[in-house]
Amino acid sequence: MNPSVEALRRIATSPATIGTYALLVVPFALGWFETQLFSPLALPGYLLFSIGTAIGNALAPRFEFWIYWAPFLVGCFGIASAVGAGYEWWCGRRSA
Repeated sequence: MNPSVEALRRIATSPATIGTYALLVVPFALGWFETQLFSPLALPGYLLFSIGTAIGNALAPRFEFWIYWAPFLVGCFGIASAVGAGYEWWCGRRSA
């Protein structure tokens, strides 16, 4: 197997990536579905969603807010993957 594919798979499934993704998405999604479930943990996801909504609204102002969930989820995965790559790099340096 190609080592770069293995590295990408390890980054995508690392605990740091999954934990970061869950931390960004789950608290915000719970608050989205039920307002009583909003907690301070939703702040990072809320900020990302607000920034994405502002950019999306500037580009195409007629979309409804639920449309921005797809770019939000993809953006959160990108941030989580960057955290996971940093974690894998740090683990590689520790073991060397």
